[in-house]
Parts: sequence; C-alpha cells; structure tokens
Amino acid sequence: MNSRVRAIYKIDPQLAAPAQARRIIAEELSSRLSDRLLNDVKLMVSELVADGVVHGSLRDSGPVMLDLAVNHDIRCRVLNDGPGFARRVEQAGRHASGLRVVEQLSDRWGMQSSSHRTEVWFERHCA
Repeated sequence: MNSRVRAIYKIDPQLAAPAQARRIIAEELSSRLSDRLLNDVKLMVSELVADGVVHGSLRDSGPVMLDLAVNHDIRCRVLNDGPGFARRVEQAGRHASGLRVVEQLSDRWGMQSSSHRTEVWFERHCA
C-alpha cells in the first residue's frame, strides 16, 4: 500500500448507517486492499457503526463518527455520543457479538467510554 488515507465521516444514526459505512470503506479502500481484507474491514466497521446506532447516538441524536486512517496499517475508530454499551459489556463480563467479530478479525482493538461518549477502534495489518 503506497498511499495514505485519512478521512473522517459523520454518519446519521439511522438503520441505514451500517450500509453507508460499508460503502464508505469500499470507496476509500477497494483499490488498495485485497477482496478478503476489504470484506473483513467492511464487516468490522459495519458492526461497530451498528452498535453505535443501537447503543448510542439514536438516543442522543448525535452522529456516529467514522475515523479512518491508513498508512501501512488500517486504523478505524467509531465514536458516538452517549455512554453506549461499554458499561453493560463490562458488567456482563463478555463481549457483544459485534465486538466478538472485531476481536476475531482485527490485529488489535480497544474501547473507551465515558458518561457522554463511546469510542471503539481496531487496527489491521495490510500485509
């Protein structure tokens, strides 16, 4: 991968948000990634945006933010307003299904939350 990408998108918190996120990833990365890697990234982003809509921004009416950075690796962050689902995940002691997908397909991932914002990110090597 020889060119860098840095893009931040605001996605309205609606049912079509995951599909919009997949289209964004396809437009930004389809010429840079193998089909398999592209599909993995689209799936991870779709799951995180869906979680952001369901557990965060719909209630609080702010957009879901998709922050995409690509250099030698792909780093993607999905942010939403509201406390999201992180507390429930921690209390339950297990990952939500979308986070399981990210955990399995990413090389690294993490989550931060506060009373007013949730951020989930992942990294994937482009090799």
